[in-house]
Amino acid sequence: MEKPAAKFFSILFILSAMVWMYTSSMKNYESGHLLKFATIEFEENLNPVIERASYRAIAEYSVMIFISYPIVIFSAIGFVATSQRTFKEHGWLLMSALLLLMFLPVEVYCYWLDWKIVGLNYWGDWPLDEFRKAMIARLTALAGLPFIAQLCYYTIPIIIIFKPLQKSEA
Repeated sequence: MEKPAAKFFSILFILSAMVWMYTSSMKNYESGHLLKFATIEFEENLNPVIERASYRAIAEYSVMIFISYPIVIFSAIGFVATSQRTFKEHGWLLMSALLLLMFLPVEVYCYWLDWKIVGLNYWGDWPLDEFRKAMIARLTALAGLPFIAQLCYYTIPIIIIFKPLQKSEA
C-alpha cells in the first residue's frame, strides 16, 4: 500500500505529464504548418496573418509547457522520494526516472530558446523575420536531441505499463 504522499505525487505527475506532452505535441504540430514537409524551410506563400497566428499559438503552448514541465519534474522526484518502491526491485521505475531526468539540461536549453518566441509574441510588434530566426534556432537546437528526448518521453508510459526488470516475488 502506497503512502498518501506517493499517491498525491503520482496523480499530480500523471495530470501534469498529460498537459505537458499534449502541449509539446501541439507546439510541434503548429511548427509543422509553417515549414515545408521534411525540411526546415518556410512555406513560400504563407499568409502573414496565419504565420503570426501560428507563432502566437506556439508562444501560448510554450507558456503552458513552462508551467507544466517543472510540475512534472517535481512530482516525479516527490513520487520516487515518498514511494515504497525501490529502484533495486522495480527496474522499470529506474528506467523511467532516468529517461525523464537525463534530458533535463536539453529541455532547459530549449526553453531558453522558446522564451525568445514568447518574448517576441508578447512584448512588442516584431517583424516576422525575427520570429523565423527564433524558430529556426529552436528547431535546429542541439542537432535533433530534443526530438530524441521526446521519443524517450513517449517510451516512459510503455515502460510503466509493461514494467520490465521488475523483481519477481517468487
